[in-house]
Amino acid sequence: MLNKIWIIATKELTDNLRDRRSTILSLIYPLIGPVLLGCLVLFVGSTLKAPKVEEHVVVAQGSDNAPDFVAFVREQGADVVETDLVDVQDAVRKGMHSSVLVFPENFADTFGNERNAEVKLFIDSSRLSSIMSIGRTVELINRFNRHIADSRLEAHEVDPEIAYPLTMKSVNVAASLSISGIFLNMMAPFLMFNIFIGGVYLAIDATAGERERGSLEPLLVNPVPRWQFMLGKYIASLIFTALAVLTAIVAYKAIFSSLGMLGIGIKVNPGLTDFIFVFILCVPIMMMAVAIQMIVATVSKSFKETQTYLGLLPLLPALPGMIMVFVPIQPSAWAMMVPTYGQTILIGQLVRGETVDFSLMAISCVATTAVAGGLLCMAARAYNRENMAFAN
Repeated sequence: MLNKIWIIATKELTDNLRDRRSTILSLIYPLIGPVLLGCLVLFVGSTLKAPKVEEHVVVAQGSDNAPDFVAFVREQGADVVETDLVDVQDAVRKGMHSSVLVFPENFADTFGNERNAEVKLFIDSSRLSSIMSIGRTVELINRFNRHIADSRLEAHEVDPEIAYPLTMKSVNVAASLSISGIFLNMMAPFLMFNIFIGGVYLAIDATAGERERGSLEPLLVNPVPRWQFMLGKYIASLIFTALAVLTAIVAYKAIFSSLGMLGIGIKVNPGLTDFIFVFILCVPIMMMAVAIQMIVATVSKSFKETQTYLGLLPLLPALPGMIMVFVPIQPSAWAMMVPTYGQTILIGQLVRGETVDFSLMAISCVATTAVAGGLLCMAARAYNRENMAFAN
């Protein structure tokens, strides 16, 4: 029995490999997600990389009114550059400068009289590339503010510590920069898409395609149970799906490792063990996805109809992952019972370097495998229909 099933699977694999264009495309599609994600991380990481103090420049207007501030900033290793913009707001809005610090004409008099002197910092918070530069400018302003406050208090023989009842220390508990988690969460939806698209061409062609070409009917005449034919085609599609997912995972590892060596502002580099567990989590989903593809290809009336249905299918399992990119969800036993949903949560934990509960992983794999088994039985029943082999 196993020999017959393997012969059918080998036949389908051989037929699919003969179509070189389709085979090459099936290996290119899995690379789209890693390349897109890598480019996104590279772009955003380069814009969020904090400039060194000595490389930072504060763009100011009216800096002649604040010589103490200019001297302080240059002592810190940064620099102040004067600008004569007519419309500061428009210049910042257009991205000519990430921020502009404006000193009013009365700043020198107010500051010299030890009164509260107001300055304006024009920023555009909608520009991602300006965030780190704005933060550095604000940091320098705060340093100067505290430096002058301490000097004034000491001049009046007051301990500066009295003015600061609290000392705040920020402790970052994230495994890497917080924004890296957002990009790592995107990996799961991309993988779900690869799973449901990796072997879809073979699944369609092996059933709906052969039925339209008229080659399925003589194949089923052979003295072999139909469920064995179905299982052989299922195994062939599963192998191609696994190859596509493995290609994607290897590409993710290679790209993340390359980004780590570039030293960009976002650190994304899950370990090899994490990716191995990711592949293990994907196996039950692959089994379920191929079973669904076999069912749809069997009950559909034409090749085109099958393509239409299966073209929409990858969007459904990817939607929960896209939501969880921005809305973190804690793993739970009930979530693990939902196919693709539980795996998406666990894959996100693995690539973010968080501790994963292996009991939840086991629940997820067993539940999805059970669903895949049920769908496989449905595919076998669909293959046993009398009119299954006929195009019309």
